[in-house]
Amino acid sequence: MRKIVYKKLEKIDFATTTAKVTIVKSADQLTEGIETFLVDEVNFDSVINDTDKVYIPSTLLNVVNENLYVYYELEQYPFFKKIKEVIVNPKGVLRFRRTGIITENQRLIASDLVVFSAILGEPLTIQVKRTTPAVTPYHTIVTVNFGNGTMAHLEYTFSNDDEKIELEWSGIKQIIEFNSAEMNPFSLKNYTSLPLAYSVDSILATARKADQNVLNRLEEFTSLLSGGVTK
Repeated sequence: MRKIVYKKLEKIDFATTTAKVTIVKSADQLTEGIETFLVDEVNFDSVINDTDKVYIPSTLLNVVNENLYVYYELEQYPFFKKIKEVIVNPKGVLRFRRTGIITENQRLIASDLVVFSAILGEPLTIQVKRTTPAVTPYHTIVTVNFGNGTMAHLEYTFSNDDEKIELEWSGIKQIIEFNSAEMNPFSLKNYTSLPLAYSVDSILATARKADQNVLNRLEEFTSLLSGGVTK
């Protein structure tokens, strides 16, 4: 069975990808005899047949299919994998900021919330504030209360600036900071020298089958974000 991975090609770190992949521009260029294909997600073809395993980012998920697998971008980043390793007591305050996102994507924020919830616990309340969409840059701020003294403050800036991610975790006797604009913030020699890129291997290893539970979880957070209401 062929594996077809959709992702923006500039986000793939080929230096740390050990899987043998063949890059094609669109699904109609797929051929037999090759195990893994990499296709730019801008050419995503929603038609999924019974002979392929298709891997897509969570931002594109809107159907359930036996051969469809979904991955969360935030989980792929080497810096985030390292942070997950060192947050042993999920009690504290998380500050997270994404900038340089060209267009607003509620699914992206919802996907990040799914990932953070897996670490910090089930959110008790979610509050959303937005600036005027017609004014650039456009900002979305999400405040999440996980209970037991754990909170998250997430900021998203939609603009044409270069992409950047900042993260700070203030826990019990523990402070962790990451800024993608800085060089080697965690000395990630065992991962990659590119802080906002990741391998195809990581996608294949962490992707989940796109079942109804995964879709429901994303739609739950997307609905809350769209309404800007308290959970």
